[in-house]
Amino acid sequence: MIWIGFLPVVVLAALLLYVPGALIASCLKFRPGAVLGLAPLHSTAAAGLAGVIAGQLGIPWSVLPFLLVSALIAAAALVITRGIPWRMPRIPSWRQCLPFAAIALASVPITWRFIQLVGSPEHPSQVFDNVFHLNAIRFILDTGNASSLNLASIQGVSGLDAVYPAAWHSFAALLVQLAAVDIPTAQNALNLVVAAVLWPASCFFLVAKTVSRRPAALILAAVVAGTQVAFPFLMIVWGPLFPYALAISMMPAAITALAGLARLGRTRTDPLRSWTCALAIAMAGLAFAHTSSINTTMAAGFPIAALLWWRLAERAKLRQPDPRRAWLLIAGTLAVVVVAAALWFKLRPAPYDNWGPSVKPGAAVGEILTMSPMQSAIPAVVVSVLSIAGLLTVFRMGSLRWLAACYAIVGALYVVAASLPESALRDALVGTWYQDTYRLAALLPLFATPLAVVGGLRIWDSWRASAAAFKLQRVIGHRFRWRSHTGATAMATITAFAFAALATVAGPLSHYIAGAATVYRFDAGSDLLTPDELALLKRIPSQVPPDAVIADNPWNGSSLAYAYANRRVLTAHLFAEKDADTLLIDRELKEAPDNEAVCSALKKKNVQYVLDFGSQYLIDLPGSETYPGVTDISDVQGLDLVDSQGDGAKLYRITACP
Repeated sequence: MIWIGFLPVVVLAALLLYVPGALIASCLKFRPGAVLGLAPLHSTAAAGLAGVIAGQLGIPWSVLPFLLVSALIAAAALVITRGIPWRMPRIPSWRQCLPFAAIALASVPITWRFIQLVGSPEHPSQVFDNVFHLNAIRFILDTGNASSLNLASIQGVSGLDAVYPAAWHSFAALLVQLAAVDIPTAQNALNLVVAAVLWPASCFFLVAKTVSRRPAALILAAVVAGTQVAFPFLMIVWGPLFPYALAISMMPAAITALAGLARLGRTRTDPLRSWTCALAIAMAGLAFAHTSSINTTMAAGFPIAALLWWRLAERAKLRQPDPRRAWLLIAGTLAVVVVAAALWFKLRPAPYDNWGPSVKPGAAVGEILTMSPMQSAIPAVVVSVLSIAGLLTVFRMGSLRWLAACYAIVGALYVVAASLPESALRDALVGTWYQDTYRLAALLPLFATPLAVVGGLRIWDSWRASAAAFKLQRVIGHRFRWRSHTGATAMATITAFAFAALATVAGPLSHYIAGAATVYRFDAGSDLLTPDELALLKRIPSQVPPDAVIADNPWNGSSLAYAYANRRVLTAHLFAEKDADTLLIDRELKEAPDNEAVCSALKKKNVQYVLDFGSQYLIDLPGSETYPGVTDISDVQGLDLVDSQGDGAKLYRITACP
């Protein structure tokens, strides 16, 4: 598929992420700008809830339960906000169209870099976690179950261990159903919308509601959001952490909803009741996108919550003294603290400290200030200068100090992961993110972006007050017969375009994409799937019956027969739980295919074929060596070669057992 033919799939992904949520936000009586800002969060909440409900009722996953649940949430929103008038949009002016132009200013370079990174719409990410993501999407399509209570059962687990946030995979499955594309193409379409639309639009929403709606601010917000490495590109490469990327892309909008409760900035223009409901739905959307985002919101939003608590306490003092109100505030505070602590320590994986510290604390702080996390080779000089200028500016502006406090918390978590020695304290603080510096690096742009806008506005205003700027603005206004504010906007736009072009063509983003493109490389040396292996996978549906199970080694990519060929495999993921029969097949099939115990295990599992992609593994970990019975098969009696492609991709039929 060429990129132009890919466009309808991208448009469909955007519609799925925006239209249902926009209906819900509209029914909460928000203005059009807030509707667009909150829509992806609300769509994700509806998709996650619909998946759980449909899974419990045995209704196959499709767009119908998604739209039905969206309509029900919208109806509930209407009931909750009854009495609040609708806010009808005015006739659009050029200023009202500016936000869309600003978002496009970020979307275009992000899209260009995404195309350079991926190479082709069908190319899968050749990295560890994508084995799970590809097969999890097929699992939803195969079973019709998109419930977050059940998705991880693909790894052979059950109960609470089977819980995995399924919204991202649910959206991808809908794209496969509606657009009739393969799973990797659906993945890439969804990720492109997350990176090039959701992320800059969410940053724009945060800036417009809490910092400024000036044209220069909106343009700066979109440009800065589109020129950072730490997000969105780092999460599309590292892992890859696609569901986490979906959650982070919507996090600025969730922070804005939290700011709405504290009535910060221009959030006062929307009803408090609407913000309360929007935040509740937003938290559900974040949870269904990626569970860790709940703890991310608690950590990053702590200064806003503290400010809200202080205002409530001050309000209680101003009223007539009433001990009951004081005790109510104390009880409510304790309840919130207890719940927050429970969530902090429960919504996290098991202790995992494989990623230790990599730098000294001072170096980690330097990486934050230069916007070059994970020891990036090239500092993001412009964004760094603007964000530092923003920090210095907000310390003089009481109304925006909370931005600096939020950034300080996120930065502190990054410093802990990057530099603190392995310990119980390190796990307690950053265990939610697997103590992984990459995941925490992706949080830095959440607040670096609005701070860079504040700093950019300060620098821009200082320059505009200079004599040189006044002369240039007068010349432009005289030459094109523009009013003064139009000329200023024109200069801001030209400057932003120049900055965007420079940051896109050169700088850290260009350097990072050039190196990271190997993750999506698709050739004979690919880590997960090669052209020969893919060619064989495409022929499997005509050679393997739909009810047959294929023995495989997930470390060499053969488990992708499930994702690509829609044939069930014995082991769908690299870290899948295996019972005794599966262990026996994986260990001894090649050595003794006619052994009575092996034959019994094959019959129990309905394993009739073996897919052997050789011993070129995705990553050389001890787990890759636990499949000797289904790897590097050659001239084994009872295992008949059915098809092959090249030297390393072979499909065998098991004929040894009677």
